[in-house]
Formats: sequence, C-alpha cells, structure tokens
Amino acid sequence: MRSHAEIELTEEVPFQVMKGTWQPVANSAELPPGKIISYRLFDIDIVVARFPSGLMAAEDSCPHKGARLSRGHLCGEELQCPYHGWRFNVTGECTNIPSLIDPPKDKLRLSHLRHFPIQERYGMIWVQMEPDPSVRLPDVPEFEDPAWTYLVGPPTSFKAGFRREIENYLDMTHFAFAHSTTLGQAASPTVPDMDISLHADGFQMDAPFPALESPHEQPGKLMSAHHRRQRCFLPNFTTIRQTFADGDERVLVHIPSPNTGTDCTCFWALAVSPGFNGPPPQDQLQFAIKVLDEDRIMCENQMPREVPINPSRGGWGVLVTPGDTLANTFQKSFRRYLLDRLAVKVNGTG
Repeated sequence: MRSHAEIELTEEVPFQVMKGTWQPVANSAELPPGKIISYRLFDIDIVVARFPSGLMAAEDSCPHKGARLSRGHLCGEELQCPYHGWRFNVTGECTNIPSLIDPPKDKLRLSHLRHFPIQERYGMIWVQMEPDPSVRLPDVPEFEDPAWTYLVGPPTSFKAGFRREIENYLDMTHFAFAHSTTLGQAASPTVPDMDISLHADGFQMDAPFPALESPHEQPGKLMSAHHRRQRCFLPNFTTIRQTFADGDERVLVHIPSPNTGTDCTCFWALAVSPGFNGPPPQDQLQFAIKVLDEDRIMCENQMPREVPINPSRGGWGVLVTPGDTLANTFQKSFRRYLLDRLAVKVNGTG
C-alpha cells in the first residue's frame, strides 16, 4: 500500500482525478431540443446534444474519419455525422452507415461512440467523463425551492486555470481594489477574523463582509455589511451564502469547469430569498456579471495562468495571514483530495 508521501503530484493529476466528477458544460437554456454544441472538458472535445428522448454527451469525433459530430445535425432520434452521414443514437450506438446497404452488426458495434454520463440539474448540463456512481452533485436546497428566485448567469470564459478562479472567489482582501467601483465601494482591505472548519468533502468559512464602518457614501444593499458563509465542495463547487442585517439572504455558486490546463469556463448562478428588500433579481444578475468580469480581468493578469499544484515547483506566491488563509486552506485541502483519490487508484482500494 502506497502512502501519500510516496505518491507524486504532477500537473496532470488534477485532470486524472477530476474526470470522475460532475462538471458543467452548458446552461440548460443554451441546449433546447435539437441543439448540438461542442465543449472542451479536461483538454478533450466533447459533443453535447439534446435528443427528443434525452441528453447525450460523447467524444466529438466520428469513429469513421474523425469528423466533428458537433457540426452534424439531429435527425429525430439520431445524430448524423456531417461528413459521410453515419448516424448514432442517444446512447452512442452506431445505427446506420449509408455507404453500406446492410451494415454488419460487428462493424456497427465497433463504431460505438465513446459516450459519457450526463445529467441536468440547477439549470445546467453536467458531464462525468469517467463513470463513478458514488460521486454526486452537492445539494443546494435554495436552488430548487420554488419560494426562492433562482437565476443562472451566462457562462464566462477565463484565460486562466480553474484553481485561479477558485482562489479569486474565496478571496476577501481584493474587494476594495479589484471591485472598487462595484462590490467594494464600501469595503475595507482589512479582513475580519474568519472561522474556518474542515469537512470530509471540503471546508467552510464564516466571517462578516469587510465593510467600512464609516464609508464616504452609503452603499447599496448588495455592498452593505453582511455575514458570509463560503462553502467549498471539493474539487471546484463553491457556494457563498450572504445574510443581511434585515434577514434577507442570497446564495451564489461558482463552478469553474476546466477546459485546458490554463483555461476554464465559470458556470454560476444565484438564488434570492423570498421578499428580498433590495434590487430586483434581474438587476442583481447584471450586477454580478460586472463583478465577475472584474474578477476575470484579475485572474487573466496573474502569472502563471494556473496555480502550480506543487509548492516546491513555483509555489503559490507569498501567503500572508489572515488575508490568504482561505486560499491556503483550499490549496492544502485540494492536494489532500487529490492524494486520497490517487491512493485509491494506485492501491486498487475504494
């Protein structure tokens, strides 16, 4: 049995491990019946389609000549390749080879697409590239409570790695600077004490938003003092619950879906509690879009584009407390998460 100390973490390990997790690839609204899209996940191009009978995700390559199936079209319950017209059903089975009058069954069987588990939840389409029935999405009751207003934001592409985006989302010391005209109008650069607790599936932070006691101008509801509970479900599903002085609440989620080693697409959403006394939900969505774009700019202008997985090989930058405590918690927890799952693979135990 190999211990953690005997297992080497390389830059390839996160993708190896995370292929067994559920990752978002599209908003549900972007995939109406008959629609086909292409998405790069873990450096692999996949095709995602909504058939009349359900969803399909597969490698975006026809087994015949490698043509992109995402450039094809749906013919009822079949996806037709744009090059030679080969057809595939919702489970990836090859159903027709037009150049053969009576295609042999073994040839059809060998032409089965490499397809992946797929599901729809929280207004998003999720794909798992390596089947693992034990892995499930975190439960966020507010996202499925009809009393709450739930809004899914537009996916945002980052020219930065997914760990960069997570660190940014956890960070509470950049509000007064990176968001000086939006979220940080009345924010202090001094971070209050944070209560951090570790969980088997991640960690949680409780702390007040670092609001100035006497701002030059009165902040709006979304920038005012409130309590924040940030919950990270490893590897990359993070929620923030904001509780305001009047009892109103919001719950936000960010899931940076890894495209390549240095690029990700941030899928996100927010839920607003009933009777929220503040900006209408659509205005809150537009405000969140502005804030996220400010975060994108910061992430894309950090070097390197992804946070190195090994502290001894480039490090994570200078970590100071208390401001970087949460980032440090993520880094340590993520490394432990990878080592735990890698040990299971290496030792063949589960």
